[in-house]
Amino acid sequence: MRYLAQRLTALAIFAALSCMTSALAAELSAAEIIAKAYHVDGGRDGIARLSFNFQKPGAPDKKLVFTMVWKEYGEEGDVDSKVVFFSEFPPDERGKSFMAWVYKERMDDQWIYLPELRMVRKVSHGDHKEHENDDFAHSVLTRADLVPRKPGADEHTLLGEEEIKGRHYYVVESIPKKPSEAYPYQKVRRWISKDIYLIEHIDYYSGGATPDKQQEIKWERKGDAWVWTRVLGVEPKGGSRTVLDISDIRVNLGLKEDVFSARTLRLGVETVR
Repeated sequence: MRYLAQRLTALAIFAALSCMTSALAAELSAAEIIAKAYHVDGGRDGIARLSFNFQKPGAPDKKLVFTMVWKEYGEEGDVDSKVVFFSEFPPDERGKSFMAWVYKERMDDQWIYLPELRMVRKVSHGDHKEHENDDFAHSVLTRADLVPRKPGADEHTLLGEEEIKGRHYYVVESIPKKPSEAYPYQKVRRWISKDIYLIEHIDYYSGGATPDKQQEIKWERKGDAWVWTRVLGVEPKGGSRTVLDISDIRVNLGLKEDVFSARTLRLGVETVR
């Protein structure tokens, strides 16, 4: 009996160790977590209203409102996505529209419609950068913060897990493989929900031990898709804030190719709705 008891105890310990080993083996790597977050289903296409509010100490608040129309193209072909912005506010900007075709392996093609000239023209990247910097001069959030970064561009490290207000997160640190003027961060840390891999908080570091910028993201489910409803960008040191509210969201509409054309820029958002 004593031998049998010892043998059963040994088997129980072996079984427990096997379970623990299997559980550890099943843990995701940092790269796998980032990949899952990157591939969260945000819908194939859609329309939404974007309201930016820029707050900077010592300067008046500024507000910009756009209707955005977009379409994703997945893994096939050389086009990554297409997007059109129709300006709604301030009033003197109403009627302007902008379109970009974003490619996987080369720079975007971009067009702008100016109602006072009644013409669509293709713009160079330098021209667009100057226009964007003027419109978003007070913005904490930049294109680098709002466009999902491809997982392969960085080296990823899982720093651990955290529980915040009853929700459980992976904390992943990412360091760029190559320095880039378009992505001026030495590292970022992302808080990614463990249940559905939503990125809900990001700290950006340009150097030093404290973040230069922090970003909060709120999500909402639309059918099978997950979409942003609010993005808050804060500079802890300077006190500047940018709030992006996304409303009137519709996804998976089956938008046709001719939506992303010069004709749509000229005729306006009513041709899409």
